[in-house]
Amino acid sequence: MKLQNKEIKDIVAAAAALTFIFSYPEFLSNPSIILISAMAIASGFVFHELAHRSVANKFGVAARFKLWKEGLMIALILAIVTNGGFVFAAPGAVVINSLRFSLRGIISLGKREYGIISAAGPVTNIILAALFVLAYYATANHALAYAASINVSLALFNMIPIPPLDGSKVISWSAAAWATIIAVIILFRIFLV
Repeated sequence: MKLQNKEIKDIVAAAAALTFIFSYPEFLSNPSIILISAMAIASGFVFHELAHRSVANKFGVAARFKLWKEGLMIALILAIVTNGGFVFAAPGAVVINSLRFSLRGIISLGKREYGIISAAGPVTNIILAALFVLAYYATANHALAYAASINVSLALFNMIPIPPLDGSKVISWSAAAWATIIAVIILFRIFLV
């Protein structure tokens, strides 16, 4: 399903807010950090959300990104109040129409499908983090390590098993899948980033 203009505007607004949040307050003394954050967010957040959308479409249901204005405001306020110490990365989400139509009639998505759709975003962040880490080791460019770190942070935050975060749907579907994803994220956090 093609991205609609409103959806593109919502993704751009959310990505811009997250770029500010992840680079605050460092960009005040080092303006180049905003470009590095933009690169990491453009890859991590945007591909995370598009992964949810794509997998939902593969299951035959409509999905689109929707900006959560309240979540965006909470994220901005928390970043400023905590001086960048706490990142709340939930300025929007992919909204899924849980019904699909087939030759057998109307079919509703179950826990398995929701779990797989939800896991797609954090798994995308893990893959991106791995690519950034490999690029970092090949070039020693610290911007790539920072981009890997942001992707790991996005994956970890989204795997918290509290609704409406991805982790709640993944653990509801498969505790083993949730634990595996969390273990990989923790290994990245400890050893690579």
